[in-house]
Parts: sequence; structure tokens; C-alpha cells
Amino acid sequence: MKWGIKHQVLLLALVPTVTISILLAAYFTSTRLQDLKESFWERGEAIALKLASAGEYGVFSRNKALLQKLASSTLKEHDAQSVTFYMPSGEEIVGAGKSVFDFTAPKQTKILSKLTFQENNNAIAFIVPIRIYNEVDDLQPDPSQTKTLIGWLKFELDTKSIQAREFKILMNTGIILLLGLLISGLHAYQMGRNVTRPILEMAEAVEKIKKGELNTRIHVPGYQELKVLESGINTMAQALENAHNELQNKIYQATLSLRRSLETIEVQNIELEIARRTAENANRVKSEFLADMSHEIRTPLNGVIGFLHILKKTHLNPEQQEYINTIQKSATNLLAIINDILDFSKIEAGKLRIDRTPMDIRDCLDETLSLLAPHANEKNIALIPLIYSEIPSQVLGDPLRLKQIISNLVSNSIKFTDHGSVIVRIILEQDFFSHLIIRASVTDTGIGLSTEEQKTLFQPFNQLKIGTSRKLGGTGLGLVICKKLVEQMGGTIGVISEPQKGSTFWFTFQVEKLSLPLSRYEDVKTVPPTHSELDYLKGSFNVLAVDDNPDNLKLIKLLLEDLGIHVTALDNGQDAIEAVKHQSFHLILMDIRMPLMNGIECAQAIRQLESGYRRKPAPIVALTAHALVSERKALLAAGIDDYLTKPIEQPELLSILHKWLKESDREKTIDWELGKKLAGGRVELAKEFLNNLVATLPQEKAKINEEYQNKNWDSLRDIVHKLHGACCYCGVPYLKNCAQQLESSIATRTLDIIKPRVEALNLAIDTLLAELANIEKKV
Repeated sequence: MKWGIKHQVLLLALVPTVTISILLAAYFTSTRLQDLKESFWERGEAIALKLASAGEYGVFSRNKALLQKLASSTLKEHDAQSVTFYMPSGEEIVGAGKSVFDFTAPKQTKILSKLTFQENNNAIAFIVPIRIYNEVDDLQPDPSQTKTLIGWLKFELDTKSIQAREFKILMNTGIILLLGLLISGLHAYQMGRNVTRPILEMAEAVEKIKKGELNTRIHVPGYQELKVLESGINTMAQALENAHNELQNKIYQATLSLRRSLETIEVQNIELEIARRTAENANRVKSEFLADMSHEIRTPLNGVIGFLHILKKTHLNPEQQEYINTIQKSATNLLAIINDILDFSKIEAGKLRIDRTPMDIRDCLDETLSLLAPHANEKNIALIPLIYSEIPSQVLGDPLRLKQIISNLVSNSIKFTDHGSVIVRIILEQDFFSHLIIRASVTDTGIGLSTEEQKTLFQPFNQLKIGTSRKLGGTGLGLVICKKLVEQMGGTIGVISEPQKGSTFWFTFQVEKLSLPLSRYEDVKTVPPTHSELDYLKGSFNVLAVDDNPDNLKLIKLLLEDLGIHVTALDNGQDAIEAVKHQSFHLILMDIRMPLMNGIECAQAIRQLESGYRRKPAPIVALTAHALVSERKALLAAGIDDYLTKPIEQPELLSILHKWLKESDREKTIDWELGKKLAGGRVELAKEFLNNLVATLPQEKAKINEEYQNKNWDSLRDIVHKLHGACCYCGVPYLKNCAQQLESSIATRTLDIIKPRVEALNLAIDTLLAELANIEKKV
């Protein structure tokens, strides 16, 4: 426990004083009490001896009257309690007063002349032998034997008087001691106060100074030492006040300067905001320009490449075939340049996204190298793929971007290599619990790179020169795009090279492990169907094709009619709407960039018409030259089901047709063959599945319409998803497709898109129930 200065001063002042006072009081009081007791004993002894000498004759003569008078007078004069004379044998002769002690005569043959006594808390008894002088015994050597015992005297004194005096002495001593302690305490308190009060005032002043009251000063009476401390505190406060005032001055100046700077910054911010808006507008204009240019270039390029494919199917002589191949190669190179520019634009705008789909890295490498092998063969360069065994067969990643990176690096190696080989290695670098880090490298025996060339290698629009006068073609964007793609795939890219010793371009990328079988992933890329697999198309489908470019429109019509599909070809959106009013189409191919009415506006108008006519919605596939993520979302939100990127390749077109025009999935309300197939060939089980589905349809229809009216999209999606799952086990392709389309449209949460799909589903349910009712009537 830490005591304050005041308590310590009091302690130092009081403890010695109190200790000395108590010791002195104890010493003098004990001495006084001892003297009082000795005086009392001496007085009693003297009275007893004197009384024994005075009563010697009376005892000897047995004069009781004399002895009684002597005893009574003694009681009066000396405040004795009792006086008693006894015979030598102990028999009482005469006594006065009240005795508190019993008397028994000593039995010694030789009685000393000294007195004896008895004592208790209230009295003291002095017992004195009474002797008479015997002349015959004068010659005895011991004087005590010269007297003959003639009796005894017992003289008792009351101790109450001495006890009263002792109490008085103790009381006086205590009063004096307390008075002294009080005086000492007051003095100590005053001294402590004189010391602590200035210190407390100084502490209070320091606290005020700490709180910012720098004008605080102290002036306290006290000792010289405290005066020094007082002077130091006042000096410190004055210094702090001066420093504070100076600091305030500086703060004011700094604030003034900051205010001016803020005003300048505010002006600069306004200018920056104007510049930012200008830059954003310029960027938007640039994006629109790139999109427009992409569309304008891709549209004729679509016709060129498409007709080249058709032309190659005709009878050509070798020279014509060579010309066609040259044109096709140039068109492909031009498309690659456009793709590079668009990818670079998407990277700059932060709109390039990495997909997450199941892929086989070996297939990606084989497909890429198979496309580049002819170029390598032309230069007599060996193209060698090496994939290490620890690479898994299936992973999750972006196969398109991986092939783009490998294609770019391998193409560059072939371009800058005149002889030797290009080796592509793919190895497993790190294996984690949920993902893998894979390292790919492309090593060539080409011209190599200098240190200075390596520094600028991944900068946009940078092209390497061969020798001093010639450089190869290209945009100079390939490696920049590769670097950005690799970074988005969670990896890094680099190069190791020396002039005339070849180069090794390497990169790492991250892929996820497959946690489900490959068939469980919806984004698996399917192999385009062959012509024989599309024999069911021969319209029986009716397709509407809308494009303002006559060459593209003619190309699409030729490709579709070659498959046996009836095509209605129109060059504007207004005519397309009129066509939809008068007939039904199984599929609509819609160009997005058209005058008067663009493809999105036309698609929205068609969806409204289908809703009004309670007609099954026809799938709308957009034909677009720019596949930006933002545009894809806009297409889906407008009610467009899918899209094809120009230039249109025949495999992609076949996949789209097979996806949306598959006969077994769209035309039949009840397909018994499909139902039996789904039930493992058991007819009764197929009927049971269908009956179970039909029994729930009225209730499911009511729930779907109720949730649709209340716009409870999440609940509506769950109900439709359940219905879609039930349809997958029955031969009801029409109802299944309607449920699937409604389920996918709910994700847009757009009423104009969801409404026609709900009405189509209601129509499908009613059609199924009506058809089953007709079957039962016939039975």
C-alpha cells in the first residue's frame, strides 16, 4: 500500500512522539506506583513495630483495657482495618476492627524479631512478635535470643486507599499522555498540511496544464524547497503556453495554406472529373467504334468465309483450290487480328472474363497444335507436344483462353524459327487440395531475343524485327493479351532467351480439380452434330432469318436450305414482326445491328406478339459481331435465348440448330418411345411415371400462376425446377422444354421475358391434359 506525503509526514511526526510519550509515561508511572507501594509497606511496618512496642506491657500484664485503647486509637489514627493482640499460643487477647485474615501462631522454637505479613487484593496483614527483654540472657551471643516471646500483634491495613491513589496516578498519567498526543497530533497535522497543501495545489495546477489550461500559475506559501518546485512548474507552464501559442500560430498558418491547397485541389478535382468524364466518353466512343468496326468488318468477313466454305465444296481445279486456300488464310488472319484488337479492348475495359468449365488439357493442346501443324510443316519445323503423366485428364478451367495462349506462343515460335523444332511441355508444378498449378513452356530453336528486346516484349503494339530492315506482320498485341489472360488465370508468364540460341516462353495457370463426374457439369462443350445426325431437320422446320446484309442473309439461307430447312429471309426487323404475326417459326436467327429497328427491339416486340397470341415462344438466336459480356446480358434480358458470333462457322451453326430444333425435344406432347426409353424399356413403369406427373399438374399450375402473380421469383423458380425435374423422367418433351425455358428466364427477373414463358407453360400443361383426356375417351 502506497501512502501519500501527508500520511507519511503524519507518520514521521507522530510515531516517535507517541512512542517516547508512552515509554516515559510507562516508566514514570511504574516508578511512582512502586514508590507508593513501598511507602505504604514501610508505613504499615513502622506502625506495626511501633504498636508492638507500645503494647508490650499490656500483653505482658494481660491488661486488656490498655490494649483495647491502644488498638482503637490506632484504628482512628492510621486508617487501619483491624488491630489484634494474641497470646504466644495464638489465642486472641483483644482486637479492634474487622479482620479478614485468620491467625495461626508460628510453631518455631526460635522466633525472629522480623515481622511477617499476609496479603490479598483488599488488605495487608503485618504480624509482629511481641517480646520482653530478659537480663539473664544478656550473655547470649545472638541478640535475637535475648528477648522472650510474650505474644503476637496482627496489624491489618486496607489497600483500597492505595488502590485509589494508584488509579488516580494512572488516570492523571493517561490524561497527560492523551493531552501530549493531541498536541503532537495537531502539530503533525499542521506540519503535514503545510507540506501537502502546496503539493496538492501544484498537482492540481499540473492537471489543469495537462488539460490545456496553460495560463495556470501557482503561488503557495510553503518551504523553500517547495518554492523551487513552484518556480519550476510556473516556468514550465509559461514555456508550454508560449509553445502552444506558437503551435496555434503555425496551425493557423498551415490551415490557411491547407485551405488554399484544398481550394486548388477542388479545382483540380473538378478538372480531373471533367477529364475523367471526357476519358470515359472517349473510352465509350472507342468501345462503340471498336464494336461498330468489328461489326462492319465481321459482317463482310462472315460472307467471305462462309462463301469460301461453300465454294470449296464445288468442283475446283488445283489452281482455283490454291487461290481459295490463300483467300481463306488471309481471311482467317484478318479475323485473328480483329479478335486480338477486341480482346485488347476488353482487357483495357476490364470486361474480359475467364470461364470455369470442364476441359481436357491434352485435347486443348492437340486441337491447338493440329491447327498450327500445317504452318510448321511448310517451314519443315518439328512440332513436338510433351505432356507429363501427372497431368489429370479432366479439370475445371477455360479451354478457349488456354488454347489462345498456347496458339499465340507456338505461332510466334514458328514465325521466328527457320529450322529445328518447337517443343511444348506441360508439367504439374504444384498440387493443392482443391486446385492445381500447371506450368506450360514453348521452346524453339529460333533467332532468340536480346536483353533489351525482352524488356519490351510484353508491351502493346511492340513487334520484333528480323535483322535490321524487315519485321513480321501482326498487331503486336498477342503477348500482351497472353500476359493478361495468364494473370486472370492465376499465373505468371516469362521468357528465357539468348540471341541466336532460341527462346523458351513459359507460363503458369491455375485449374480446379473436378469434384463431380464430367457429365454433371452443364457447361460441357458438346461435339457439333454431323449432317447425318441432322436428318430430322429436312422443317419439317421453318426458320426465320433476319439480317440487313444481303450477302450474310444469302449465306445463312444457303447453309440452312442445304440441311433441308425451310427459310424465310428478311432484311429488316419490321418485316420480321409482320412475318411472326402471320405464321409460326421454330427458330429465329436475328442480326443485332440493323437500321430502323435493331435486333433487341425486334426480339422484344416478337415476345410481346407471342404473349398476345398465346403462342409457343420460338427460340431467338442473335447474330452478333461482338460478344462482350455486357452485350450478352443485354441479349438474354431482351428475351433472346442464344447467340452466334460472326463470322458464322458451320460447326457452331449446326450445334445451335441441333440444340433448339431437336425434334424429340420440341414437337411431341407425349412421346411414348422416349418415355419407355427413360423407364428402361418397361412400359408399365413409363405409364406410372406419366400418371404421377399428370396427377400433380393442376396443383403445380395453380402454384406457378400464384407465385408469378405475386412476383415471388425465388419460389417460382423452385416450383418450376421441380416440375422440370419430374418431366425429365417422362416422355413429355414439349412440357419439359417449356419448363426449362421458364426456369432459365426467371433468372432475369424481367416481367416481359417471364410472362410469355409462363403462358407457354400453361398452354403446354393444358395441351398435355387435353391429349390424355382424348386418349382415355378413345380407350
